[in-house]
Amino acid sequence: MDALIESLQTIRNIFFNAEKMGDSFPIILAAFPVSVFIGVGSFFVAIPGGLLLAFMKMAKTRWFRWPATLYVDIIRGTPLFLQILIVYFGLTLLPFYQTLIKEVAWVKQPFVLGIDYTVYFRAFFVLSLNSAAYMAEIFRAGIQSIPKGQMEAARSLGMTTPQAMTFVIIPQTVRRILPTLMSEFILLFKDTALLAAVGVAEMTLRSREFVASTFNQSAYMVAAAFYLLLTIPLGRLVGRLEDKLAETEGGGGGKRPPTLDAPAIDSEHVIPHHERVLDIGQ
Repeated sequence: MDALIESLQTIRNIFFNAEKMGDSFPIILAAFPVSVFIGVGSFFVAIPGGLLLAFMKMAKTRWFRWPATLYVDIIRGTPLFLQILIVYFGLTLLPFYQTLIKEVAWVKQPFVLGIDYTVYFRAFFVLSLNSAAYMAEIFRAGIQSIPKGQMEAARSLGMTTPQAMTFVIIPQTVRRILPTLMSEFILLFKDTALLAAVGVAEMTLRSREFVASTFNQSAYMVAAAFYLLLTIPLGRLVGRLEDKLAETEGGGGGKRPPTLDAPAIDSEHVIPHHERVLDIGQ
């Protein structure tokens, strides 16, 4: 028992030291907006990219399908961490990037929260490219889940295919895939922690610096709490959206469909079940 108590005290001192957690709190709090800004920005940049890839994958010509399929397969088949390393250390070696840095001086100036534009640009670039590959499959599945009769009805009203897609298909698709998109954002927000490996001053990097200077792991627990502060409410929201969608689609406790015992329109138009059986027997 004494050994168990001693072990628990050691764990508390290493991971849940109140003094170290208090000291690291303002440091990680200052980095929290950086993680949120990069996550939200990359998510909204990835949406049009994912939608474009979805349309390309559904195109009739292989000249659109094959490049989109190849892109999605490569991005989804390689680790995000590897993609971050390639972009952060490989992009800077390209001539056009070096020319951009020389010709446009303001890109090296501090932007939001004191971090220069180039850091945000590369973060948005790599995370949005990765997320767009996953969103492409989400959009494609959502669009293909809409009954073909919706498109035919829109075309019969005189709409062109782009108009029907914009005003009829896409709104219904967004409604159906919204919970999945929220889940994708949660994953993307957590993936911002990987940027610590390339020096982006987000929460994981700040907590790692604090741990390295104090030899105490409590800062990691504070960083975890900040991640949970966003992911848990969003996770609950995703669950409620899924339940609401299932209810409205008729699969989650919506109104019970009419049966033979209840009139579908009015009492004059309902044929009792026993009369149908008699008619068949005759």
